[in-house]
Amino acid sequence: MNLVLPASIGVVSLVILFFLLKWRWPQAGRPIATILAILSVAAYAPYGITHWPGSDIVTATVVIYIVTAFILGLIFPSKKSKGTKTVFHWGPASVIIFLSVVVLLDSIFVTLATSGLSQNAARELLPKPDEGTQVTSFFPGTVSRDYQKKLDMFNQYNDALDEQTQLGWKVHKGWVDQPITHVPSLFRISVVDRDDHPVTGAAVEIHFMRPADKRQDFVVSLPESEPGVYQVPLTMSNPGLWEVVIHIEKGAANFELDGQTNIGLSK
Repeated sequence: MNLVLPASIGVVSLVILFFLLKWRWPQAGRPIATILAILSVAAYAPYGITHWPGSDIVTATVVIYIVTAFILGLIFPSKKSKGTKTVFHWGPASVIIFLSVVVLLDSIFVTLATSGLSQNAARELLPKPDEGTQVTSFFPGTVSRDYQKKLDMFNQYNDALDEQTQLGWKVHKGWVDQPITHVPSLFRISVVDRDDHPVTGAAVEIHFMRPADKRQDFVVSLPESEPGVYQVPLTMSNPGLWEVVIHIEKGAANFELDGQTNIGLSK
C-alpha cells in the first residue's frame, strides 16, 4: 500500500497533466515531461519524509515517476511547426526546470523544519546516537521570549525578577522520568520558602510553547499532591525542543521560571 497508492496517484496525475499541457503546447513534449518529473518528486517528497515507508519504497516511487515521465516524453516528442525546425526555446524551459528544482529542495527543507524526519527515516538516515540519547531532526524555531528586543517587556521582567528574589522561594521542577512521545510522564514541581517550609495552596501553571508552531502551544494546571508538591502526568504528542514557562501564584506573590525541555521519540 505504501508503494501502490502514491505510485498510482502520481502516475495518473503525470499522464493527465502531460496531455493537458501537451494539448496547450504541442511543440514541448519532452520539456513538459522533464518538468513534470521534477514536480512529481517535489510533490512526493513531503509525504515520503513524514510517512517514511523505507528507502526502498521511496526509491521505487521516485523511479516510477521519472520513468513514467521519460516514457511520455519519448512516445510523444515535440511537434515541429510547419516550415520551421521548432517553435520551442530551451531558454524559458531551463528557467522553469531550475525553479522546479528549487521547489523540490524547498519542499524538503520546509517539511524537515516543521515536521522533522519520521522515526524510521531518522533511524536510517541520521547517525547513530550515543547510548542513552535520541537524535531528533525537529527545528526548534526562533527565540519566543526575546525580552532584549522589547524594552518594555524586558523592564517588566526585571521588576518581576526582583520581586521573586525578595520572596526567596526555592523551586525544584522537572520530569520524574525521561519524557517521550505518546507515553505519560510525570511533571513535578516542589516549592519551599526561604525557611524551607512548603509553599501550600498555590496556583501552578505550565505553559508549553512550540517555537516552530504556535498552534501547538498549551497550558496545564498542576494540582497539589502533597504540601508544597505539585504534579501532573503529561502525554506529549510532538518530539523535539519545547519552551517551558512555569507560573506559581499565591495571593499577591508571583513566581515565574523559564526553561526548555526536549521530548524524545517513542520507540
